[in-house]
Amino acid sequence: MKRRILVITDFALYLVDPDADILKRRIALAAVDKLCISNLSDNFFSIIVPTEYDCLMASTRKKEIVDVIVKAIKSTSEYEPEVASSNRYLFLVYPLICLLIVI
Repeated sequence: MKRRILVITDFALYLVDPDADILKRRIALAAVDKLCISNLSDNFFSIIVPTEYDCLMASTRKKEIVDVIVKAIKSTSEYEPEVASSNRYLFLVYPLICLLIVI
């Protein structure tokens, strides 16, 4: 897993490469359909974007990050993304579909 800086604004999520200071990905908040978070203390969460590929991330502050993303989406629209909490979930990593099972 590569290190990234996650920047959350009112309109988008930005993934920045801290080593090269390059924007790697921009995800419009309107494109976020679902957020998945692991029940375990493994630090995994994913951002499900149906129109693109999904984003699997790990952070010791996963719950806080998911809460801020939901709050940012709700502040600009009436839409609230689904937040799924499980030990397994399906996500799309371009060009493959993967199933993450945490035991």
